[in-house]
Amino acid sequence: MNAMIRRIGESVAWGDLLRGEGLAWLFVAKIMLASLSALWLALRFGLPQPYTAMLTVFVVMRPQSGLVLAKSFYRAIGTLAGAAAILLLYALLPQQRVLFLLGLALWVSACTFGAARYRNFAAYAFVLSGYTACIIGLPAVSAPTDIFEDAVARVSEVMLGILCAGVVSDVIFPQRLRDALVRGVRARFVAFVRYSHDALTGAYDHARIEARWRDFVIEAIGLEAQRSSTIFENPQTRARSAMVQRLNLEFMDANTRLLRLHHWMHRLRQQRGRMGEVPRDAAVAAVVTAVETLYQPLATALDVDLDAHTGEHARDLALSLSRFSAALPAQSTRLREGLPARVRPDLDVALTLLDDYARALRRYASTYATLRSAPVDSDAAPASRRHRFVPHTDTLVDLVAGSRAGLALLIGAAIWILTAWPSGLGMVILATVFVALYSSSPNPVASLRYLVTGFLLASVCALFCYTVLLPQADGFVMLSCALVPFLMVGSYMLTRPALAAIGAGFNIIFVDAVGVRAPQVFDWAGILNDVLADLSCVLLALVLLSTIMPAGGRWMRRRMLRRLRGYVVEACIAPLRGQRARLETAPRDLLQKLLAQPGASAEATAQTLRWAQLVMNIGRGVLDLRERMQVAPPPAVLSEPLQHDALPRLAELFERPGAGTHARALASLDEAMRIAVMDAPPGRRPLLIQLHLLRTQLRDAAYTLGGERLPPA
Repeated sequence: MNAMIRRIGESVAWGDLLRGEGLAWLFVAKIMLASLSALWLALRFGLPQPYTAMLTVFVVMRPQSGLVLAKSFYRAIGTLAGAAAILLLYALLPQQRVLFLLGLALWVSACTFGAARYRNFAAYAFVLSGYTACIIGLPAVSAPTDIFEDAVARVSEVMLGILCAGVVSDVIFPQRLRDALVRGVRARFVAFVRYSHDALTGAYDHARIEARWRDFVIEAIGLEAQRSSTIFENPQTRARSAMVQRLNLEFMDANTRLLRLHHWMHRLRQQRGRMGEVPRDAAVAAVVTAVETLYQPLATALDVDLDAHTGEHARDLALSLSRFSAALPAQSTRLREGLPARVRPDLDVALTLLDDYARALRRYASTYATLRSAPVDSDAAPASRRHRFVPHTDTLVDLVAGSRAGLALLIGAAIWILTAWPSGLGMVILATVFVALYSSSPNPVASLRYLVTGFLLASVCALFCYTVLLPQADGFVMLSCALVPFLMVGSYMLTRPALAAIGAGFNIIFVDAVGVRAPQVFDWAGILNDVLADLSCVLLALVLLSTIMPAGGRWMRRRMLRRLRGYVVEACIAPLRGQRARLETAPRDLLQKLLAQPGASAEATAQTLRWAQLVMNIGRGVLDLRERMQVAPPPAVLSEPLQHDALPRLAELFERPGAGTHARALASLDEAMRIAVMDAPPGRRPLLIQLHLLRTQLRDAAYTLGGERLPPA
């Protein structure tokens, strides 16, 4: 029996391997067909640089058709914008070489700044518009009369490559990104429900719950990136895009609320002492026991065999959670009666957090059920501001990124002009491209190192192909036979995540160095110069990215942590409209960048996670408090201290953490609590609960908020 099971397992493993290899080689075949089609058409049309069309295919081609269409769309926009900008700039400064280069550097800086402000392929459009202007404009420095023809040719070659890549990807055995998105949404819903059940039943310890929260943060950001690309595949996907975005935000909400509940109960359990021992505080132990009795019906509702392919079980789960929330007030009243008055606030907070989590999970399950069963055109309306993903941006960092790209262009242009290097133009363009492209990367130096590996491999292969094979190629068929073996190697590397960066560098340099055109010109010194220029551009990009505000540097990390704390400041003093979605998404986006920073020690990573969880907990508590005050305004004797003292003090604490600001924030909350407790009517209890939660969280975070030092990276 065991041997049979082992054979079945081995056959399944081999089946998965063969299926994965089959998809990989299908992608290689499609990219070969698209690139050779683009090259043949460019040669037939007599375009001056046919290899640009071929290179465009390698740049935009991805295994999923949605990614190809999205990248092609934004590449087309960027190319047209860059061509229009450089023609306008040349019309303004036709014979002023220095001013023309300065204007071009400003345009590149502005485009790189825009790329840093946006995400996914929208950022790619900004980068494209910048370096398209370089590709068209820099040759005009020495041949100004050809600029219009160069612009038309560049746009034609790029559009031809985009057309070939899009048609082949979407027509020949298309791999839909939508299918991957649907599988990811299904798997995450099931995983989160099971995780919630295990967290409530004690199967997960404190460290594992926090680690799972971190994993879910990264998954949520990845899902948003997928969603933004699937809208190009078909109308049905576009119709449901807003609902998928809403589902993602509700998942983030439920994940955060479960973490807040866990942190509160973890605190109470620490006060109680270890299980099996005499409790240090019998009253606190009674609170823990009371709340854990309510965990049981909730865990039972979550202990279902979910069929993620339909919405029925998700809808049943949402109904069970609604019944749980409806029964909670009566159970809360019963539990409060048997507890001493001094621990009732702790129970109230725990029950409020439990109810908040149950309601958030109900919304998540309900939206998932609707998404699985609703008609395809039921969500054609755009996402509301409440459910919109808000990425993190930092104006200063983005300005430095833009300035760095402009500086790369000016330094490269100075080297090119002063040395009269024949291949210096290619060095300037590629250096500018890489600095602009990798400015927003969390670890640009590592990415460029992988790229250099691909460059070195491609340089050797290109020299061999150029000097040995191409002179023997007679006709397009022989030309294809000379190119395909090398291009297949680079394309196959794109299908392997560990080799994708190397494969991208290999394809770019091989196609650029061989430089197929009609008629083909064989210039042995020229190709050596081109290879040297390709390597020099990476060296220049590495120097600039490593010296000017490098990723992973101490200053950068300090600023990112300060910006992370700034979201609590905004929650305290900014207008409430849109703050809920902003607090739920932007800090997560920033946290992902912080965790991806190179060279961070385990201590630094732990500090980052402490701050992120504190920002989410305190920020959510502040928004709950402000929304409660908006729904049921307290009397002026209480609202004045809250709005003009407690919240500003709390904002000051997160703006400048320290023992003094921490003490002032606690004192202001203590005063607000004292006023709220005096002759408090029953309707003010939710406000008291929020104040008690905030004050306790500030006390527990005294080490972090009291001036914790930045550990070494």
